[in-house]
Amino acid sequence: MTLNLQRVLTIKQLRLVSVLGRELNLSRCAELLHSTQPAASRALAQLESHLRVHLFQRTTKRMVPTVAGLSLIQHANRVLAEIDLAEEDLLGLSGGVHAEIRVGVLASFSPAVLARAMALSRDMLPEVMFTAQMLPLEVLYEQLIDGRIDLMLSHAELRVDLNLVEVIPLYEEHSTILAGLDHRLHKKKRVSWSDLAQEAWVLPPTHTPLRPKIDRMLSVHRSSERLSRGSDVQTDSSLLALQLICQTPMLWAIAHQQAKQFENSVKVRAIAPPEEMLRGPMCCFRLRQEQMNTPQSVFLGCLKDSSVSIAG
Repeated sequence: MTLNLQRVLTIKQLRLVSVLGRELNLSRCAELLHSTQPAASRALAQLESHLRVHLFQRTTKRMVPTVAGLSLIQHANRVLAEIDLAEEDLLGLSGGVHAEIRVGVLASFSPAVLARAMALSRDMLPEVMFTAQMLPLEVLYEQLIDGRIDLMLSHAELRVDLNLVEVIPLYEEHSTILAGLDHRLHKKKRVSWSDLAQEAWVLPPTHTPLRPKIDRMLSVHRSSERLSRGSDVQTDSSLLALQLICQTPMLWAIAHQQAKQFENSVKVRAIAPPEEMLRGPMCCFRLRQEQMNTPQSVFLGCLKDSSVSIAG
């Protein structure tokens, strides 16, 4: 059996499925689509008749998608997202921009490496628009798979489908512990894990690769008496963490490349642990099925060059 979806499905029907899949309420869906409930109900019934499947089960209070409905909702969202991207590209062309490179960046990726790569690329590609957004790792990977970003810059501490994603190493990264200039541990020639565990910490979010390393160190080496030194704080804000270690005797572990920038610009200094908590490559991720165009190839080359010159 063939469905001939290209002949059956319209953009209007895809929007109906997408919005109804999000709202699960026919009245609300009709309102958002500037239609009426009877008209939306007829449109849905007509689509289900053409497809010869039920997309939603009706209950007294809401609509519940069937297995076929869930599948079509996912495809509808993807198609509509591509149409939105096409609209953005066309608007960009009318404004003089001939191409766009969409980069998703993890917060721990070196801003210096990325900024230098963009600066080099802009000189060679003056008509290309570069967009960079900083998002959590799971969101970045989801957007890469969905095609909402072209490249993802992140550490390699995640599971990826290597049949779908190509991983290109850029530079080696490791963790650094920072503290204010007057922190008492700066006076010690050799700092032990026990010394570090007795201090209050600015902790990264639980989903980051560094957090389990810190938690394990604290659980093993922290004594019960250290409670008098104040509690730990968790934040994903670098600016807040920086202010905390400047104003309080707290410790903060971050990527070495970022730590170097903070050491050069504000009153903080690194404390050497007995050994590194975390080490691994920072990489560029891209979809294997997407052919790399010239702007992306140029930008990737600039990323590699800037990684060598800055991350050494």
